[in-house]
Amino acid sequence: MFIPWWRQRQAWYAQASGAGMCRRWLRIAPAPLVAALPALDSVLYMPLAACGPELSALPRGLLVETPQLALLLRVRWLMAVSVIAVDGPREWVDGLDRTGRPRVRLHLLPDTDYLGWDRLLAGGEPAAVMPDTPHLPAVDAYALRFHRRQLAGLDVLRGEAACGLSPLGRQLAGRIVPAHTGQRDRQFR
Repeated sequence: MFIPWWRQRQAWYAQASGAGMCRRWLRIAPAPLVAALPALDSVLYMPLAACGPELSALPRGLLVETPQLALLLRVRWLMAVSVIAVDGPREWVDGLDRTGRPRVRLHLLPDTDYLGWDRLLAGGEPAAVMPDTPHLPAVDAYALRFHRRQLAGLDVLRGEAACGLSPLGRQLAGRIVPAHTGQRDRQFR
């Protein structure tokens, strides 16, 4: 049975608004977040806001190589979300800034290292329920692998296109992107 993309998106937002969804909040500083990202292997990275954080809000000792990753440096909270969709379970984390505004979303893919994902979530400090956060549409989506290196005493985070996603990973990413961005013809290799 064919379901139009806009119906799928409506169903997704109904789920994302709270029906059948499990959420938990974790407090995390940028340094442990940046340290945990390379262990994830391939994830779907989705910026939820325009790039270019204020310079005063950036943490000391951390850099990113591309503007698309700068939003990660503003993250102070993770909202871990699990939902059972029509085509199976989905899990992601929204990175929220100090004010509780979602900035980035990382989607678990079949190609993600599940132990790395669990370590990322274990690295946050459990927090009481935070106020409802809006489910924002993503600005874009990238299948990425993160790399971290030291440069003159700074931790530098780089995102590399995750080439060679599994067929299941490509298929799932192809379903997630239209639901979160409205981009219908996005292909992942």
